[in-house]
Amino acid sequence: MAHAVVAMFDLAADAEVRAIWAALSNGKIDSSMMLLGAAPHLTLAVLDDALPVPLIGRVNALAARTQALNLHFDRIDMFEGKETVLYLAPQPSTALRKLHEAFHESAVGIGSSTDHTRPGSWVPHATIAMALRKKPLAAAHELLSTSFFAFSARVTDLAVVRFNPANLSQTVTMVHQVPLGTSAQ
Repeated sequence: MAHAVVAMFDLAADAEVRAIWAALSNGKIDSSMMLLGAAPHLTLAVLDDALPVPLIGRVNALAARTQALNLHFDRIDMFEGKETVLYLAPQPSTALRKLHEAFHESAVGIGSSTDHTRPGSWVPHATIAMALRKKPLAAAHELLSTSFFAFSARVTDLAVVRFNPANLSQTVTMVHQVPLGTSAQ
């Protein structure tokens, strides 16, 4: 099992992302994100070998010294491969980049993050569909070209989730969540 550290959104942005997930599901295009059981989020790090207790400690310390931050999602983009991942892309944000870098600096010695989540390789994104092939990808583009509108989001919490990277059809389990700007109890 692997752990991920994720940035969670305010209720309005959470609802915006869930509405996109629902539209893709109702259009019989992709239900992967709804089936995972994860909340809408931005992944800051994926750690294959971190123990949860030290990881939670680092997340709590970072959350305590970090204020909530604002993002603006203004486009849909994709990671291309054999199967394509569609995602919401936020406008560049210095605060988000600093949060990402601060987590990785604080995580030294508790586990190694995957290549695609390390500073210098990381692309901030909120996944909306996974493993799309050519025909569903075209249908997703058609649907979203008329139904997606830019929206603002506030990152309010950090969380640690557990998942099986070898089997992404299994659900994601929330291990810990803490609000930004407050000390964890």
